[in-house]
Amino acid sequence: MVENISATVKLHDGADMPGFGFGCYKASGPELALAVREAVACGYRYIDTASYYHNEDTVGEALRHSGLAREKLFVLSKIWPAEYDEPVRALDQSLRLLGLDYLDGYLLHWPGQDNARRLRAFEQLLRQKEAGKIRVLGVSNFLEVQLSELHDVFGFWPVINQIEVHPLFSQAGLCRFCAQWGIQVISWSPLGRGREMENALVRGLAADLGRTPAQILLRWHLEKGLLPIPKSVHVQRVRENAAVFDFRLTPEQVEALDGLHLSDDQGRMGPDPLLYPR
Repeated sequence: MVENISATVKLHDGADMPGFGFGCYKASGPELALAVREAVACGYRYIDTASYYHNEDTVGEALRHSGLAREKLFVLSKIWPAEYDEPVRALDQSLRLLGLDYLDGYLLHWPGQDNARRLRAFEQLLRQKEAGKIRVLGVSNFLEVQLSELHDVFGFWPVINQIEVHPLFSQAGLCRFCAQWGIQVISWSPLGRGREMENALVRGLAADLGRTPAQILLRWHLEKGLLPIPKSVHVQRVRENAAVFDFRLTPEQVEALDGLHLSDDQGRMGPDPLLYPR
């Protein structure tokens, strides 16, 4: 378990990455640039973006003005399924927009509906990893069947699977599967887009521990060995989200939060990886 915001976790391929990240989904312009710089100042070292977010240029510029050396950052982006026919071009475009020579992490953003295209894209990106343009190659929103297909074809498990996880949609079975094979789960939407922060149990724990509901939820992810990437463009919330390393939840409190899980239809915020994108 990571002990501070800049601490790293060891991935199964031997690489290290920070165990806590800053998400950039649905953010843009000067407010995103300010938030990224504030995140770096607070100790965030993993910054998460994607070609689909259309903000890689803003993220790159903010990082260049953050005052932190490139080698101390872990910059991750993702390739959209529509780009799977030309993954090298997509990678080069992300590198150009970010102003980088290499990416610390690069993920297939969604499995997509075409297995052959997905596998060809992954194979071509493996060559880019060998060429030094990607340090860690992984996936996002993959289910067990899609992870197993990659293993069957390439003979190894991806090191990262970034998936939707929060107490109302804990994906416990998929998280156990990933843990069994050494796949690090990164939690997107770790706060459930704010829905869980109004929950009576979460608010009660926050009051008891003198914390914010968001801090309780982020601590739940850390206690379970997950790697959350909270996003905010509000400076105070960026700071609050970072302040989760000086307290713990008890096993009983974690179990109580586990009990909030709803059915997939009720708990899921994003689309079904088996159906999206078409």
